Amino acid sequence: MNSTTTRISTNYMLQSTDGKSTWISEDAVKHCQNVRRAIETARQTSIPVNAADAELKQIVRFCEHYKDGYTLYQPLTQWDQQFFSMEDSKMMDLLMAATELFVAPIMNICFQTLKNKTRQMTLEEKLKACGLCYSILSKDSQMFELTENAAKLSGFISLYKSTNEIYLNNKANPILLDVMAAPLSIIFKWCEQHKMEKSVVMTAWDKDLLAMGMPELTQVLCAANALDVKGGLVNMIIEMMGQVASG
Repeated sequence: MNSTTTRISTNYMLQSTDGKSTWISEDAVKHCQNVRRAIETARQTSIPVNAADAELKQIVRFCEHYKDGYTLYQPLTQWDQQFFSMEDSKMMDLLMAATELFVAPIMNICFQTLKNKTRQMTLEEKLKACGLCYSILSKDSQMFELTENAAKLSGFISLYKSTNEIYLNNKANPILLDVMAAPLSIIFKWCEQHKMEKSVVMTAWDKDLLAMGMPELTQVLCAANALDVKGGLVNMIIEMMGQVASG
């Protein structure tokens, strides 16, 4: 007489830092090394973990998908690409949660993805991603981010931040400007382009940036004067206005 042994799988309840619970199977939990150690130590089926509910649910979803096995550093599948398709900030939150639970596959993929994105960033983008910039709010409520060296080209902004004790990464307390977003966008692009230059000469890049009609050039000129922009922007605008006027 033949007998078959049926394996009974245990499920574990993971309790997030925000008081919510998520179930994970015994096969899936093997990917969460710190959780597995806690289970072996406590011998309980309810385990508190240092992760918020949103990230915990994502981790459990990944672990359940690969509960039958996962080879570290394996090429990303289509499922993986869809799973990790998220904003950088959310991926960083997921990476931090996966690190707390020590989920090696998620840690590796998040780290490699963020590292590759960083390599492709310009210096300006890296500084802004790290919060090394000033947040500036226009008159029509559009938020801008300006790196420190670019901000130095505006006498008004330099005076404003020193008078009001404004520091880098000031999203909670942005610099308020009585200037509309459209001309500000042009001015800030110009400041970022020329922030490291001691002597600025108008190039094709400047001409392309300022290629607009007389009304728009007038708005940019007024805004540049109001912000006391150094480095020759005002002269460039005046030169472009002369070209527009002469046809």
